[in-house]
Amino acid sequence: MPKAEKIESKGANKSLTPRTLEAKTVQQALSRVDKYIEKAFGDGAWGYSLGESACIEPTVYCAIARRKDEHMRKQVIEFLCTNQNQDGGWSTSPGIGKSDWTSGLALLALRLLCKEDGGVDAKQAAAIDKAVSYLFDSRTEFYGALAKFLLLISKGDAGLNYPRGWPWSPGCFHWVEPTAYTLLALKLPTHIEKQDSKRVIERADNFLLEHACKDGGWNHGNDLCLKVFLPPFVVTSAEALVALADHKSADVVQHALKNLPNTIGFAGSAMSLAWVAIAQKSHDRDTSESTTMLIERQNEDGSFGPNLMVTALSMLALQAHLGDNVLKV
Repeated sequence: MPKAEKIESKGANKSLTPRTLEAKTVQQALSRVDKYIEKAFGDGAWGYSLGESACIEPTVYCAIARRKDEHMRKQVIEFLCTNQNQDGGWSTSPGIGKSDWTSGLALLALRLLCKEDGGVDAKQAAAIDKAVSYLFDSRTEFYGALAKFLLLISKGDAGLNYPRGWPWSPGCFHWVEPTAYTLLALKLPTHIEKQDSKRVIERADNFLLEHACKDGGWNHGNDLCLKVFLPPFVVTSAEALVALADHKSADVVQHALKNLPNTIGFAGSAMSLAWVAIAQKSHDRDTSESTTMLIERQNEDGSFGPNLMVTALSMLALQAHLGDNVLKV
């Protein structure tokens, strides 16, 4: 289910300004958060908070942020392969139910970690292939067989290439966030090579491009409801921008980038600032302001609040500011 943004407590450093932000400052913040996440690691995974049971989302972001740690990396790869469901997807936490929106994130981590590890073995390749098949099959479908036949007759093959993204849970409406996560999984570290993958990615890209809000950015799903234009939110907007970094020239993308500082939720939390910084860096924009505000929220222990997923995202944003943006398409 979509998660409400939480406002994290601010750290002690309130003196930074974009003009005084230096690489050394970012490196120091990065070192502190790295140590915090390292200490929280256990049994091949992370929970949302210290001491909590393993969950896919925080594990994905923590593992990607600490991907250079070979020992940890191999443990997480094994954790993901072992806890993959029979249908090829993953559930929010191992063994709790059906596969869901975390499947895109799990695939993203698996592909990036395996690349960092030097390639995939037979077991990992099989897990990736099963995951891609699951994601292809779990996309939102609005048309039955008869409707699709009529589209084919009336519009030809192009009629079947309508925008189509991913839901939080199979069988539901497609939403911006799970679509953005899955697009990243299919595009990184390179575009996935599988039959029909080009069309699947194109249709998902078009879902995001065609549902951009009038003011610039993205709401959670639709941009228009009951003839009312919906407002964009900063996290969904930034996530979509990261997933669409290979569509830099699109008008809606440029409009969203320009509108980010005015979008609902901007600077409201470490989570929003981290996604904003990653999005800006993915589009070759200056991140001094967003990174400065993010560092001001770092706590003395190196974290960016109690949520390990948010802390790991913040680490990824700091890495991106220093030129190592692993989420750049």
